[in-house]
Amino acid sequence: MEQVIRASIPIRIKNVMNPVGHGTVIYPNRSIPSSPKLVEITGGSDGINSKAPTAITIKEDIVVLNIHSNQKTISHGFFARIFGTLDKFGIAVDLISTSEVHVSMAIMVNEIYRFKGLDRLVKELKDIGEVSVLNQMAILSLVGRKMKNMVGIAGKMFSTLAEGNVNIEMISQGASEINISCVISKQDSIKALNMVHDTLVINSSSS
Repeated sequence: MEQVIRASIPIRIKNVMNPVGHGTVIYPNRSIPSSPKLVEITGGSDGINSKAPTAITIKEDIVVLNIHSNQKTISHGFFARIFGTLDKFGIAVDLISTSEVHVSMAIMVNEIYRFKGLDRLVKELKDIGEVSVLNQMAILSLVGRKMKNMVGIAGKMFSTLAEGNVNIEMISQGASEINISCVISKQDSIKALNMVHDTLVINSSSS
């Protein structure tokens, strides 16, 4: 891929489930050769495809940490201590969901291995509140440039997962509103990926 980018060669990514579709083309940015620019091909001027999400992704090997406040600190102090602990260990968090007294975090397993184990982190977090750990998880993300204007898209996603008996442990939406992510069991990841793709990408594009 690096050689193609350096040579400023456009790359077309096709959907194996829709080989006749236009797909997505990545064009090199002439002003910044090392940073390609993503350009969406909608497949027509009627804008039908723009009403559908454009991609589904799965990130496996995820650990979820749930921390519930011990009520010895007020909410902002609770968050500050958690983030301070993460910073101490140099851990990057993939997804986070918060309430006044509860924080759920999805972290890549290799982030845990990088500082030689989970036990040290959990031990320090237990000084802040009750901690539970969920292993063998995965992050499922639905991506679309115009998703913030798609009424009911999140409901369809979660209904689809429910129909497949896929349990959702955590939900998060980016501030830019171009993606919705949830944490599910790793063993359900491929099934969930296919179900959401068929329901929200293929069906929405063809309707």
